[in-house]
Amino acid sequence: MLDSIIIFIIAALSGLGVGSGGLLVIYLTLIKNTPQLAAQGANLIFFILASLSSLLFNLPKRRIPFGAVAVMTVLGIAGSFAGTYFASLLSPYVLRKIFGFMLVLSGL
Repeated sequence: MLDSIIIFIIAALSGLGVGSGGLLVIYLTLIKNTPQLAAQGANLIFFILASLSSLLFNLPKRRIPFGAVAVMTVLGIAGSFAGTYFASLLSPYVLRKIFGFMLVLSGL
């Protein structure tokens, strides 16, 4: 039950524009002891579902530049494969340090 409440709070923060992806990964790795790569995968699924809900809201209002979306989709897919490959080359310890550095950097 507590997990559901925490995930709901993270989802609400996501809707407000807070960088909740980092919060979800932090929660999963530090509190739930989820391996880093699994936490990042769960975060991607969370982000995709949040994006789909936004898409359904904005699609009828015609606020979506489909050309830009197509380019970002192709580059995002390529980037995810490249990121998965490079992440598999690193130890979980190093991956955690890099992720923490990126969170601090994006927070600044």
